[in-house]
Amino acid sequence: MFSQKKRRRRRSEMRLGAQAIKYQTTAAKSALSMAPFVDFWQARGVKFSGLLALGGLIWVIYFLFTSSSFFVYGAEIRGNVAVSAREIYAASQIDSQSIFWISPAQVERSIEALPNIKSASVMVKLPAQVTIEVAERRPQLLWQSGDTVWWVDEEGTVVPPKAEMEDMLKIIDDDRQPLEVGYQIDSSLIKGAQTLRILAPDVRVVRHARATGLMVATPEGWPVYLGDGVDIKAKLMVLSALLPQLRENERPPAYIDLRDPLQPVYRIVPEVRIEPPPLRQPVPVRPTVPPPYRQNRP
Repeated sequence: MFSQKKRRRRRSEMRLGAQAIKYQTTAAKSALSMAPFVDFWQARGVKFSGLLALGGLIWVIYFLFTSSSFFVYGAEIRGNVAVSAREIYAASQIDSQSIFWISPAQVERSIEALPNIKSASVMVKLPAQVTIEVAERRPQLLWQSGDTVWWVDEEGTVVPPKAEMEDMLKIIDDDRQPLEVGYQIDSSLIKGAQTLRILAPDVRVVRHARATGLMVATPEGWPVYLGDGVDIKAKLMVLSALLPQLRENERPPAYIDLRDPLQPVYRIVPEVRIEPPPLRQPVPVRPTVPPPYRQNRP
């Protein structure tokens, strides 16, 4: 009743037989499987890659901090005139330092500690480039106290001199007050002295005392008290008006006080009369009387 269909044999089976079919089936299987490697990477691959990246980072850091290419052996310095570049570079304390250890803010503070440096700006750039730009304290006048001469800038800050300035206005302190680096002088004195130099270019030396302030001398040598340096222009105008009148007097003024230009004061040298010494009557000299002659008796 039931009929079974016979499977038609392929032509390859008919030609090679059943052994060929079995060989083909076994040859299709791979001898090396990737499954263990895939399982290992899935289990420990992330940790292994992290260790590899950490090792590379450590090597890079070691190279950056040990390679001579990143160490500073010089700097570009700008803006200095009186202070030498060598002095600024020495104060920066960056020589032979790694560029990664240099703090621009700290270097700026170290350079600004120099008396003649007003401000400093530091810029760093890889691999080892450092640029330092400074602003110096420009001397406006000389201040002499005793035998010591200082520079004074526009703010009244006392700094040590770096060169000789023969044409600069000099203030001589008659009080001989001792000064030191960084001492602040009243800025009104500085401005007053500068105004005086502009209005009277022939004035090269100005004296100063606490009691009278700034002092100058007229061509006749009369001392003029100008005070704290405020309203110098008005005081010089009053002096110009007084001088013709004072020159007509027979006696010169001992001083001219213009500390208050609205109330100028001067004092005439008092006349000194030289009286001859009083005549002294000669004291009579009594003649000496010889003692009586005595004859020696035998």
